[in-house]
Amino acid sequence: MALKPSSYLILGLIRGGMTSGYSIKRFIEQQRMSVFWATAFAQIYPELAQLEEAGYVTHREDPQGARQRRAYSLTPKGERALLSWLRRTRVPPMELRDEGLLRLAFADNLPRDEAIALVQRLRARSEEAAREFREQILPIGEALRAGGLRFPVVVGQLGAEYHAWAVERLTQLEAELRGEESP
Repeated sequence: MALKPSSYLILGLIRGGMTSGYSIKRFIEQQRMSVFWATAFAQIYPELAQLEEAGYVTHREDPQGARQRRAYSLTPKGERALLSWLRRTRVPPMELRDEGLLRLAFADNLPRDEAIALVQRLRARSEEAAREFREQILPIGEALRAGGLRFPVVVGQLGAEYHAWAVERLTQLEAELRGEESP
């Protein structure tokens, strides 16, 4: 089985203590990991099954009341694969898929007022994301830090800083566009 980035995401989360498919999904949502690596909930369980079949993880039954649940753990093969991936010297090029930014790239095709409205919507989106990082994600990250995990906090801080920068830059762009409207 050729491991994909989503495979390593799951291996890393299991190694970090997220042992069920549900806890993996919840962590991805709470930490807004989808900002930099989108993973659909529907992918998690098939990926877990493939990782188990290939010998990277194993599970034990861990019912929670009436609900059936499996608790996963890394096998030595899974541990080696995760650490090998983390230690790779080549970092792939960054991918950023953002339809809002794609629209902005073509905003010259819009009348000025519609371009400004698009910029305002993008700014509002980043304002909301920055607020969510400050009020929800960073506090969760601090709890993780208290548990000995440093780097989820760093990633959360980078996300918060990105959105704060985007708000600032989009505010400037809106002002520039409004200034160009003047005769």
